[in-house]
Amino acid sequence: MFALFRFLFFGALALLLLIPAGIVLAAIGLPIIAVLGVLALPLLLVLFLVGLPFLIVGGIVLGLLGAVFGIVMAFLSLGMVVLKVALLVLIPLFLLSWLLRGRRETIR
Repeated sequence: MFALFRFLFFGALALLLLIPAGIVLAAIGLPIIAVLGVLALPLLLVLFLVGLPFLIVGGIVLGLLGAVFGIVMAFLSLGMVVLKVALLVLIPLFLLSWLLRGRRETIR
């Protein structure tokens, strides 16, 4: 238990010692990042203007593909339902009616 308290105490002390180092790094690094950001603005503007139409066209194409896929899957699922109804209901009814019709003709 004493080792845990010792670890927490020295860990907090080490974090307190890192605060001035962080301030120095922020004071040096922030102006560098600001200069790089200003230099990158024209490049970002060109990439945005060139890339935005591709992004819009890509989004439209993906949306249309998704809609087509959804419609095709809806028709296929409806076809499967019709096939199940045909196999489980209509074919046995057809066979039953065929058998009963054949029996009715033999009774006459």
